[in-house]
Amino acid sequence: MADTSPMQSALNGIAQPGDFGADQPAGPGVTITERQGLQILHVAGDIRDAEFPSQVRHAIGLPLPMSAGETRASQGTRVLWLGPDRWLVATEDALPALSDAAAVNDVGQGRLVLRLTGPRVRDILAKGCPLDLHASAFPTGHCAESLIGHIGVTIDCTADETFDLYVNRSYAAFFWEWLTRAAMEYGYRVLPAG
Repeated sequence: MADTSPMQSALNGIAQPGDFGADQPAGPGVTITERQGLQILHVAGDIRDAEFPSQVRHAIGLPLPMSAGETRASQGTRVLWLGPDRWLVATEDALPALSDAAAVNDVGQGRLVLRLTGPRVRDILAKGCPLDLHASAFPTGHCAESLIGHIGVTIDCTADETFDLYVNRSYAAFFWEWLTRAAMEYGYRVLPAG
């Protein structure tokens, strides 16, 4: 019989809740939470096929972002533009089956998703990312695939001081070590996964 128990976190035994690094009078510079239980789909399709975007919109309840780095969000679902004819859909709720017009891969079991929030989040990420993460260049509602600490990461700015990072599960421990070292000078708080 197949094992249907949920997969353990890639950070199991590594990420422990608490406050770490430098003490800051205003509190930690960043708070880190692992987001679990998301359905994450990689969707590809021919945008020139008029039925494809409308069928996907009907299934996920959101229009597909059409410009580089654009995102769309509503009621716990986010859609990120990854490239021409490619999107990442992350949702807290199960989605109905997408149309036959789309190539859909469930990549949720292969991703670690970390939510970083706080006044120093952009400074911490800038230590290892070649992109300009200033709010004027990387505003809320913007996403990109880039490197952080030599690891490929999908970066999604969900609010002014909040980023969701999508990391391949196989790099979780290495990325966690890089991230916590980068955050040490500002202080960081780890919350239980949720």
